[in-house]
Amino acid sequence: MNLIKSIQFNKTENDVGFPYALGFFNKHIELGDVNIIVGDNGSGKSTFLELLSKELNLFRIGEPLILPKRIDAKVKFQLTRPQGFYFSSEDFTSYINRLVTDKKEAKKALDEIEIEYKHKSLFAKQQARSAHARTIGEIDKLYERDLLTSSHGESYLAFFKSRIRPKQLFILDEPETPLSFENQLALIYMMHDAIKEGAQFIIATHSPILCAYPNAKIFELTKDTIEETDYDHLSSIQLLKQFLEDPKRFYRHLF
Repeated sequence: MNLIKSIQFNKTENDVGFPYALGFFNKHIELGDVNIIVGDNGSGKSTFLELLSKELNLFRIGEPLILPKRIDAKVKFQLTRPQGFYFSSEDFTSYINRLVTDKKEAKKALDEIEIEYKHKSLFAKQQARSAHARTIGEIDKLYERDLLTSSHGESYLAFFKSRIRPKQLFILDEPETPLSFENQLALIYMMHDAIKEGAQFIIATHSPILCAYPNAKIFELTKDTIEETDYDHLSSIQLLKQFLEDPKRFYRHLF
């Protein structure tokens, strides 16, 4: 059961400039359980996800893109407006950096308190330390895996796993960025389990691995339109297959 059945962002003749010039406006698309948005850089994949996330008021960890206040969106729901999460690899990197900074600042404050309260009562020192110690403790207990010491890909997967809830919508913007081949497969496995619990995914990606998710609906976004296609007809996939069949031939032309 798809949480969102269809999407269409509309514009009029008076709507000009960004983002109205992007190819997905006035185009109706029907969605499935897993929906893959592909296209060249600058084609509007991230903006499409941002607009949908804003329309649905989904939770996110980063700052939203500045977009026009009025966007006419027609989103057809299965039952009611879904809850969910918007998640971009760029937001995740900023989030981790913020956690690192917060933890360093809290540790620095504790060191300064040790000096400043050296001759004060234990109670006064404990009161001064409490907020900073709590910050460190909360960061350390956030996730099953320590996000600050794990590899970027492992941290990403741990964070994603912590956010999975049954019957929710997950919008992912280029999730493959921090992930190895093996970690992309791990992400797909998590997605598969979430879908069995009624989740739905909309993903903008360049990854041939994510694009190959079984029975995914693939939408190719160009400067003029957005159209449903299939894996084998994607130009990026055709080029990749040709390269893997004979890499030396590519390098002969390149050099």
